[in-house]
Amino acid sequence: MELADRVALVTGGGSGLGRATSRLLARSGAHVVVADIDEESAQQSVKLIEQDGGAAEAVALDVADPAAVDRVVGDVFDRHGERFDCLVNNAGTDRGSDLVDIDDEQWHAVFGVNVDGPMHLARAFVRGRLARPDRVADIVNVVSISALTVGAGAAAYNSSKAALLKLTEVLQTEAREHAWPVRVCALNPAAMATPMMDQWGLPPERMMDPDIVAGLIRTAITLPPEAVLQTAVVTLRNEYFPR
Repeated sequence: MELADRVALVTGGGSGLGRATSRLLARSGAHVVVADIDEESAQQSVKLIEQDGGAAEAVALDVADPAAVDRVVGDVFDRHGERFDCLVNNAGTDRGSDLVDIDDEQWHAVFGVNVDGPMHLARAFVRGRLARPDRVADIVNVVSISALTVGAGAAAYNSSKAALLKLTEVLQTEAREHAWPVRVCALNPAAMATPMMDQWGLPPERMMDPDIVAGLIRTAITLPPEAVLQTAVVTLRNEYFPR
């Protein structure tokens, strides 16, 4: 299969897009490390993958904890070596609130997961790949259409996703200028039918199936090594953003 002999770490893999991505990559032949702050949810994803006939393992991971990130990434490299060549930074959180209502703890918690987490993981992953330069590896950062639009009620989320998009652009530039054996993709999906969206009460016709975005992630990591899906926006046809 197209991802045979590859190992992918998917954060936030216990639900939503992370679960959909983990299952699709496993069905395509990858061994998937399903990482989630909720280990039980990660284990449930692994059970679904195994029912699909795929291979996976679960790991508890708080992406906002740099020591935990270094430990998990280092362990995956120790066990899988150069086969560990794909990182999907999918974990995200939201504390829906206008700016005047959000407190410092909420603000920093959102940035800790949505910005610091992908930075910690990308840093550890690139360091590991620099010691294993024989083939091109992939980082996919799941950003959001919220990085490109502005709406009330999600001050920390929108701001953090804009910061993640800029961080991704920095990673892309450094990968190119330093000739890292890594390519970096930013995906900016509109609203998806995931548990995180429950608080917003959007009608089903305004939300995408996570499998659509999972398919784009698979496309990004299966391009020929000389190509890169640099940045993509994916929405439903009835979506009015970006303006």
